Amino acid sequence: MSAYIPVRWLSGTLCVLIASLLSGSAYAEPAVSLEAEGSLLAEGSLLAEGSLLAEGSLLAEGSLSAEGSPTAWLEKMGRALRSENYAGNFTYIRGSRFDNVRIVHVVEQGRELERLYNLNGDVRELYREEGEARCYHPKEHLSADELANHTVHIGPFTAAFSDRVLSTQNLYNLAMQGEDRIAGRPAVVLSISPGYNDRYGYQVWLDKESGLLLQSHLIERGRVKEIFQFTHLEVGDSISTSDLQTAMTGDTISHPLALDANERTEKPVWRVSWLPDGFRPVRIQGNRLHFTDGLATFSVFIEKTGGTPMPDLATIDGGAVVVTRRHHGTGPQITVVGEVPVRTARRVAESVEPVLY
Repeated sequence: MSAYIPVRWLSGTLCVLIASLLSGSAYAEPAVSLEAEGSLLAEGSLLAEGSLLAEGSLLAEGSLSAEGSPTAWLEKMGRALRSENYAGNFTYIRGSRFDNVRIVHVVEQGRELERLYNLNGDVRELYREEGEARCYHPKEHLSADELANHTVHIGPFTAAFSDRVLSTQNLYNLAMQGEDRIAGRPAVVLSISPGYNDRYGYQVWLDKESGLLLQSHLIERGRVKEIFQFTHLEVGDSISTSDLQTAMTGDTISHPLALDANERTEKPVWRVSWLPDGFRPVRIQGNRLHFTDGLATFSVFIEKTGGTPMPDLATIDGGAVVVTRRHHGTGPQITVVGEVPVRTARRVAESVEPVLY
């Protein structure tokens, strides 16, 4: 579930879930500055080191009996997220943020209906019916202008995630990692490891019975950057449309969400002269450029005028990376925002240059 954003920061759990765990999403409150890291290899990408299995993982010892291939399990995950009735609470941890969300998903006469309730922090609800979604807020909290032009990303908890992994197997390695138990339910564990260290990988736990995603870790070189995990889940016909009622009272304000960005290209003003292997442009809007490898995304913004320029910096909050620099030291400000390692984002920023016609 992709979400392209303006440069200004947005706040709130459901309006910044990256997604999530999360592709090109809005990232709120980047607060932890990174120390400078070594540069990428002069040519090409960094080879991935070791396996994706994160330190401290709770896999059961000797539990390597999960049957089926990673491809078959990902296909089952995609079907389950589209066709099962389910309801539960999940936690989402990104950097210093800890969010608790309830989700209810119902399929009625072939139509998908879904509502997500933010259980901590600001009151927010996301309601989706088929391919259309809206985010709802109490009217007194935010104005329509403040809500304009932003989207939501809920990371790997979407059928599109499995579809995208399956379509990018030339860039990621899939492997079974045994069995575990999440939220009291038996699960199989899969690793989705990048072929190169210029992007993140995932470790995912899928419900053995239904195939639903129960837990995921966003991982960089064995380090967990973000965590999605169900703490309670019910699956089956006991979940109905009556469970989809809003919990909000009083007047609300809402805005539509783009669940997936359509590819759209305009005549470029700037270009990125270096991209990690497999990344391609999916949308170009003058000074805003958006890229994906099919799974991960990042965006590049070039600001010519207005406001006080930010200093050159690299900031990260969970898997959300922000890198800024001035073009040639004194030129326009270049900002890279996305779900790639900071060294990759820095190299992308350094490669931005104007298009000469």
